[in-house]
Amino acid sequence: MGNIINWRRNKPDAKILLGYLPQLKAKTISEKRTESFYSAKHAIYQYSLNILIRPLLDYRNDGFDLKTDNGELWCFPFISVMLGDLPENAAVTLTYNSVNCKYPCHKCLIKNNELNNTRLNGDEIVLRTPENMKDYVDRGIANQYSLHNMKNIF
Repeated sequence: MGNIINWRRNKPDAKILLGYLPQLKAKTISEKRTESFYSAKHAIYQYSLNILIRPLLDYRNDGFDLKTDNGELWCFPFISVMLGDLPENAAVTLTYNSVNCKYPCHKCLIKNNELNNTRLNGDEIVLRTPENMKDYVDRGIANQYSLHNMKNIF
């Protein structure tokens, strides 16, 4: 079937606002730097994403009938990409947002001092998968892998 063609995708009636994501603001700089404030920010972000995305994820195994102008299509929702900059990607994946942490990449488990190493082979690159990240959280060693110790909606 393919992607929606540009001229149709860029029309104003082809877009809809799903919602706004709340943003916590600290009263002081010292409050902003506390672990409880960071945890609250991550928790509200994950909770908000859960509210927006849960209706789609509920159909990921069985699919649903999508009504279009041309009739009905049976489809499965699939989130293939979420675009964002480094802080947004870190918020979605619950990884630390600092180049000073041990594993700063939100996609892989390459140590900070090895990120620029172009000679790494495939066996030396461990991807952050939902399975291994969940295992680290369950074992209580999430912080050793620059991962926030909370449930990710994905």
